[in-house]
Amino acid sequence: MRQEIVLTSGHQNHSPLTGSLATPRRLIPSSRIASLSLSLWLLLFAIELIASFLLCGHRLIFTLDDPYIHLAVADQILAGGYGVNAGEFSSPSSSIIWPYLMALTEALHLGAYGPLLVSAAAAAATIFAVLRLLGSLDLFDAGRELHLPAVMALLVIPATSALALPMTGLEHSLHVWASVVTLIGLIEVARGRAPTSGHLVALVMLPLIRFEGAAFALAALAGFALLGRWRFAAAGGALITAVLALYAASMMARGLPLLPSSVLLKSRIIGQAYDQHSVLLTILDNFTASLANPYGQRLIVLGLAICAGAVWLRSDHRTLVVCGAVLTAIAAHLGFGQYDWFHRYEVYVIALASVTLLWIVAQLLPRLTAGVRNAAAVVTVALVGFASLPYLWAALVTPFASRGIYEQQEQMGRFAREFFPHPVAVNDLGLVAWRNPNFVLDLWGLGSEAVRKAKLAGAYGPAQMAWLAEARGVKLAMVYDRWFPSGVPASWTKVAVLRTKPVTAAVGDVAFYRTSAADQGELARALDSFAAQLPPRVTLERTPQ
Repeated sequence: MRQEIVLTSGHQNHSPLTGSLATPRRLIPSSRIASLSLSLWLLLFAIELIASFLLCGHRLIFTLDDPYIHLAVADQILAGGYGVNAGEFSSPSSSIIWPYLMALTEALHLGAYGPLLVSAAAAAATIFAVLRLLGSLDLFDAGRELHLPAVMALLVIPATSALALPMTGLEHSLHVWASVVTLIGLIEVARGRAPTSGHLVALVMLPLIRFEGAAFALAALAGFALLGRWRFAAAGGALITAVLALYAASMMARGLPLLPSSVLLKSRIIGQAYDQHSVLLTILDNFTASLANPYGQRLIVLGLAICAGAVWLRSDHRTLVVCGAVLTAIAAHLGFGQYDWFHRYEVYVIALASVTLLWIVAQLLPRLTAGVRNAAAVVTVALVGFASLPYLWAALVTPFASRGIYEQQEQMGRFAREFFPHPVAVNDLGLVAWRNPNFVLDLWGLGSEAVRKAKLAGAYGPAQMAWLAEARGVKLAMVYDRWFPSGVPASWTKVAVLRTKPVTAAVGDVAFYRTSAADQGELARALDSFAAQLPPRVTLERTPQ
C-alpha cells in the first residue's frame, strides 16, 4: 500500500460531523520526497565529481591517498600475494573485506572507478534505506507542512556524509550502510517483524568492513537475542566468528599480525593491547580526548538525546533494547575510536545515532501536543543538522582535496613510474605503490613489516632506514622531513623539494633524497624532465649540490 503525506494550507479544518480532518487540498506520496532527495544527492554528487575532474587534469583522483593502498593490495591478491610489493607480505589495509572487493573490481579492470562505484552505490543505498524507514514511521503524518518532511529527508544526505565520503574511495560508505541497515533490522524486529537476509548481511559485514564495527555488531547480536530472534543472532555470530577465524588463519599463515599495520600503528589502545601492555589509562585518555573533540562532543549530544528519548519510552522494553545497542556503540567509540582524518573515522556512529534519534522522535510525536510536537521536531532537526555540519563542509572542500592529492601524491607516483623507474622509499604509501612494478619501501610502516616492528619496538631511526633501503636497492626517497625528527640517513643527499598546497595531505613539501645506490646523472635528468611537466601550481625546487 502506498504511504501518503497529507499536506494542508496552514490550518487543519475539522469536519463538524465526524471531528476528523476534512479532505486535504492535495496528497503527496512519501516516495516522492524520497525520489527528490535521491535525485538531489545524485545531482550534487555529479557536480562534485565533475568539479574534481576539472581540477585534477580530467582524472579521477580521490581526496585521500589511502584508497590506492587498497588497490595495490588488491592487485597483489590477484597475483597470489598480500601487501603492496610482490614477494613481500604486509598488511596495510584497515579493512578485512575491502581489499577483496577491490580485487573484484580490479579483475574487471575498473581501476579507480571500482572503489568509487562501490562507495557511491553504498551511499545511495544508505539514503534509500533511511528514507524508507522514515516513510514507514509516520513522520510525515497528516496535517504537517511539506517543509518539515523535506528538511528531515534532506538532512539524511549530510548526516550520512553521502557526498564527501564516497570520494575518499575507502570502505567508510559501506560501513555507514552496514551500520544503518543493521539498526533498521533491530527496529524491524522491535516492531514485531522478521529480520531479512539483507539485515544478516549487513550485520556480518560490520566487523569485516571496519574493526570499529565489532562493537555495534556484538551489541546488535545481543539486541536480536533479547528481542527473541535467537536463531538470527546465533547465525550472525557464527558467520562472523567463522570469517574472522578464516582471516586470522590467513594472516598467521603469512607471518602477519592478526590486526593490520594501520590499526597497530594508528591506534594507541590496540597497539598497546596487542603488545600486551596495560591499556586502561590509554582508554581513559582516549575518552577524555573524546570529551574535548568537536566530533566527540557531537556524538555525546546525540547520545544524551537518545538517552532522554529512551527514558520517555522506558515502558517499551523493545525500544530500550534498540537504544541500548546504539548507546553501546557510541560508548565504544568514545572510549576506543578515532576522529576526523577528513571526517571519516566517526561518521558511521554519527549516522547511526542520528537515525536512531529520528526513530525515537517518530514514536514520541503521536503522544505529544501540537506545540510540543513541533518543538520536538525542530530540536531534532537542529541536533541532526549540528552533527552533520562537518560532513557538509567536507562536501564543499572535496574537489580541492582531490586536487591536493593530484598535485602531490599523483605527481610522486608519476615520477616513480615514468621518470625514475627504480625502487623508491616513501612515507605516504598509495599512489606511488599502485601499479608500480618496482619495489616501494614504506618508511612509515604500513606496507613494511620490518619498519612496523622496529617502530613499535622503539628501535627505528636513520640507521634502520639506511639498512632497509640498501637491502632493497632503493635509489630515491620521497618523504616529509618533519615526520622524521631524528633525521634521515647521513648517506642520503637531498636533491629537490616538491612544493604543493595540501588540503588532506599531511605536509605540503616533499623532500627528494638520492641514496648512495642511485646514479647522480640519471636522477638529475629525470628531475629536469619531471619539473617541466608538473601542473601549474606545483613546483620542484632543486637543492644546490
